[in-house]
Amino acid sequence: MRHSKGADAPRLKRSSGLLWGRAILGALGLTLVLGSAGQSASLGTLTQLAGTAGCVSETGTGGLCATGTGLGWVFSVAVSPDGRHVYVASVMSSAVAVFARDEATGALTQLAGTAGCVSADGTGGLCAVGRALHWAGYVVVSPDGWHVYVASGDGVAVFARDEATGALTQLPGTAGCVSDDGTGGLCADGRALSGATSPAVSPDGWHVYVASGYGVAVFARDKATGALTQLPGTAGCVSDDGTGGLCAEGRALSGVTSVAVSPDGSHLYVVSWARSAVAVLARDKATGALTQSPRKAGCVSLTGFHRAMSEGAADTRGLCASGGLVLWNPVSVAVSPDGSHVYVVSPNMAAITLFARDKATGTLTQLPGTAGCVSETEEYRLPIGPCAEGRALVGATSVAVSRDGQHVYVASYMYGAVAVFARDKATGRLTQLPGTAGCVSQTGWHYATRGLCAAGTGLDGATSVALSPDDRHLYVASYGPNMNGGVAVFARD
Repeated sequence: MRHSKGADAPRLKRSSGLLWGRAILGALGLTLVLGSAGQSASLGTLTQLAGTAGCVSETGTGGLCATGTGLGWVFSVAVSPDGRHVYVASVMSSAVAVFARDEATGALTQLAGTAGCVSADGTGGLCAVGRALHWAGYVVVSPDGWHVYVASGDGVAVFARDEATGALTQLPGTAGCVSDDGTGGLCADGRALSGATSPAVSPDGWHVYVASGYGVAVFARDKATGALTQLPGTAGCVSDDGTGGLCAEGRALSGVTSVAVSPDGSHLYVVSWARSAVAVLARDKATGALTQSPRKAGCVSLTGFHRAMSEGAADTRGLCASGGLVLWNPVSVAVSPDGSHVYVVSPNMAAITLFARDKATGTLTQLPGTAGCVSETEEYRLPIGPCAEGRALVGATSVAVSRDGQHVYVASYMYGAVAVFARDKATGRLTQLPGTAGCVSQTGWHYATRGLCAAGTGLDGATSVALSPDDRHLYVASYGPNMNGGVAVFARD
């Protein structure tokens, strides 16, 4: 492990190769893949790796998957920027599992012994013991690859990453975690972290943003050590009501389930499950502080639904721009690599909402007509307006955009599926691939996808999707049958 890292030190060359969310079943994770376009054209189709290389699970899924440890009810998956390792956060195991990734095939191999996972209780000696990992659900790797952050009901745990082996070491003392109450002196004290979900690191690596039931907590990141320091005063968090004067006051920020930073680092997009909205926050690149855009430019919310269908949605009427009727209880958001478009998924509406993004102001404008949303209207037969029709979208929980910007992938826990869409780079419009190329689902998971999707394994309760940095492989986290979750592995054409 690198023990001395200056904030601006050059990367060393490698010798080889490159809850609040726990209370909402739909709020299962966010994985955003950022990068630049310019790669060769691809079809976007998915092919699961053969045999046990195609998935790893807590139980081995009757011999169909490899067997892993610390994989009970997996919520999210993240790939290191160098593509060498994959990290998986598991709620029931209160753990983060560590895998080496074969860069050629995409196959995963869990690290041996206690290096293969870190959990709140050590999992009977099978994992290393960590702090602030109870109900660990969300994991992210810093852009420089030096640190890993895990959000849980307790707060945020901070780990140094060994770039050679992928092994994680929690920072010592209170630098190793931040929580609302300091966790009995084991962690640093923080604010607005109850039910922490979906941490996001700014592209420049200087700041970390954490979603929670209260809003968004804002941290400065020490690039050398990975330690987090919450910004002082009200700059340290933003919430609907200012959290008793501890945070800045914003709109459409209650029950936040997902955050994404734009590739240029200028804006933060925040999904509010409770407000059925997406908030737009400008980011000060020097300090990391967030300022909500004024008036209706500061948020987009559901309109036309009664309060009983979306508690709190009425609170944003007149304060936010209209986001259409499928923006009901959204749970995940992703920004395209070119920064031109934003995609939001809503499990209860089996839908994706599509927005054009003004790069200068960050303002979101829903695409016109049927280009503005894709939904599985046939399943629920709801009067949700003019959306394009899709499939395998009921219970949509996570959205990711390929690094080349050509495709969008959506995980669906209800179908145990991944839906595949071609993306028009100019307009942002999505078109589901035809036939069985348009989705992969757990065999027999639901009548509606039989014969319409390719068959996959280890996809029960799919919760999160993440693409490798080279765009060659897709990893799908799932909570699995009887909460024995895992990760499915696909090659991307």
